[in-house]
Amino acid sequence: MSREDLVTAALLGLRRAAPDADLGRGLPGAVGQAVERAPRTTGPAGLLDAAALDVVARRAGTVQLRHTAELPTVAEPETARVAAGAARARLAGLVTRSDVVGDLLTVHWLRTAAERGYVVPPALLPEVLGWATRPAGREHRALVAAVLGARGRWLVQQIPAGAATAVLDAPETPPNGDAARASVDEPQWSRRPVAARTADVAAIHGDVRPDDEERLARCLTDRAVTVREAAAQALVDLPGSGFARDCAERALACVAVERQRLRRVLVVTLPEDDTTAPFQDMRTGAGGRRARLLRALVAATPPSAWTAHLGRDAADLVRMDVTDQLAAQLHAGWRDAARRTRDATWAQALLEVHPDAVELLAVLPDTARAAAFAAAFPHRGPVTRDSARRMLRLAAVLPMPWPGTVVDVVLRQIVPDPPLSDWEMRSAEPVLAAGLPHDAGTEQQVRAVADRCTAPGTAQVLHAVADTLMTRRAILEELA
Repeated sequence: MSREDLVTAALLGLRRAAPDADLGRGLPGAVGQAVERAPRTTGPAGLLDAAALDVVARRAGTVQLRHTAELPTVAEPETARVAAGAARARLAGLVTRSDVVGDLLTVHWLRTAAERGYVVPPALLPEVLGWATRPAGREHRALVAAVLGARGRWLVQQIPAGAATAVLDAPETPPNGDAARASVDEPQWSRRPVAARTADVAAIHGDVRPDDEERLARCLTDRAVTVREAAAQALVDLPGSGFARDCAERALACVAVERQRLRRVLVVTLPEDDTTAPFQDMRTGAGGRRARLLRALVAATPPSAWTAHLGRDAADLVRMDVTDQLAAQLHAGWRDAARRTRDATWAQALLEVHPDAVELLAVLPDTARAAAFAAAFPHRGPVTRDSARRMLRLAAVLPMPWPGTVVDVVLRQIVPDPPLSDWEMRSAEPVLAAGLPHDAGTEQQVRAVADRCTAPGTAQVLHAVADTLMTRRAILEELA
């Protein structure tokens, strides 16, 4: 009996006198076999039983064929120590957080685990790999790879190629110097996209050699302004290049020391306008075109050249008065040059005159950096909202964790009168959590400052920072 005949007989009563043996024939394999195996009933009951089986089979759908592809190989046994207990629970809570402090603690956990030979528990591998794809985790992919273990590496292999690259592989690297040189030397190089030409020149800049001078000089005439600017920066950093010498000569010719009214001053003359000057600072910035050109030329000149040219050391030159209200452009160029050449002597001298020049702190050695930071905030000096904001800007660029001299300044300046706004304190929480050492003594200092604070928002943030320091210390103990 076919399925259509079975349905017709069940609904309309037709052919109910058919032999019971015919009920399973003509029905789909699974249904027909079930009818044949069902207890034998006669008459209408047997017909309706067969129809019921057929209806259930229809509603249940069809069974999909098994996947014929080969199953993945079994993961290798884990030989490294797997974090367990409190350390496992700590990581499970950290990777689900979406705040900056949570990301800092996650990095702290991963770094500690890598240093002590622990790997991520298998059950948390998907969450950790997902964290590595977030913006905060992308720069720490190498750290994640170090704690995956055998099972984690196996799991990454099961991810599609594109997704696996997004999880662990570093972003695309720029072309290396040799490949960029070959590209620039090609006759059709000028037809490449502007971004590609700029990247080639930047790659040469990262590995600039004396034989690159002629090659970079050709790029100074490129039709794209970004390519010309990149070539100019590369030539400035190429010792002895003709372009660098020309910039230095033009800059030194603009400044001289003269005696005026019983004191010596720096007399500054603006350079002649040059519409083809390939400097980025020429397009934007304070002052007119000639003032911006002055800053660019000074920035391209090694700071030591000024000592030889003017016969004064850096400390004297940065304190001298400058004529024609051009001190801002001259000092800005000196700051750029000190940062570019990493001249610690000039950076120290300029910081004494411009304590807000945060970028110069990175030029100083660690000890000098901490000393310059402390000198910017004398112990007996007033603690104001402006000084606290300046302190946070400077502290953010110091190596972390901070030494004791920096910690003392930070804890003294963090509670000004009037206090910082709540949003400013919340923005400062990640900096404080990462910079303050996590020893018990520092934690107690932070809690003491929070207890003395009368501003509820500031006290709340400081207590949260102290809790973070305690958590960092607990992570070390859990992964001991």
